[in-house]
Amino acid sequence: MELLFKEKYNIPLQTQKFLLQICWARHDGQWFLKTKRKFGFQKANLLNQKVVFSMGKIEAKLILNALKIKKGTINSIPEIFKIMNTFMDVIIPKIMKFKFIVHSENEGVAIVKKCFIWEEVKKSKGELEYSCACNFRHRGWLEAMGVNGKIIPIKRFPGGDDICKFKFLLKENKEV
Repeated sequence: MELLFKEKYNIPLQTQKFLLQICWARHDGQWFLKTKRKFGFQKANLLNQKVVFSMGKIEAKLILNALKIKKGTINSIPEIFKIMNTFMDVIIPKIMKFKFIVHSENEGVAIVKKCFIWEEVKKSKGELEYSCACNFRHRGWLEAMGVNGKIIPIKRFPGGDDICKFKFLLKENKEV
């Protein structure tokens, strides 16, 4: 007897989203861990930064397309932060605690109060060797948006600070 079987369990969409975000985060962590073991911390950090920059561009392009926002049309820090809040909502699990603060049309800061990635790094006892790649993701996002901006790390968990803080500066010429 042959029977087409389609029965399944239902998981609420918000739970599905969270699970996918956690799976992606765990994938990233496992990729780094396996790369570190095979090639060492220095090469793993360099490769991670390159991959995260590239993934940032891909993530941003997909989400910008979904929002029907064209590259090069974003021209203020409030617009950038609105889009980045959207990126974070889609990609990053709610266990990350962050906020964006606008100082002017051309300047603002991002503050991370809780970073699940850093917590995992500490669990693996890799604090001294790990080089955080989140700034590379942000730069990938800016490039995909067509924004000529600069991101300056001010405070970092890896540097012994109790938060991460980044200054975002928008330059005059938007197109990269």
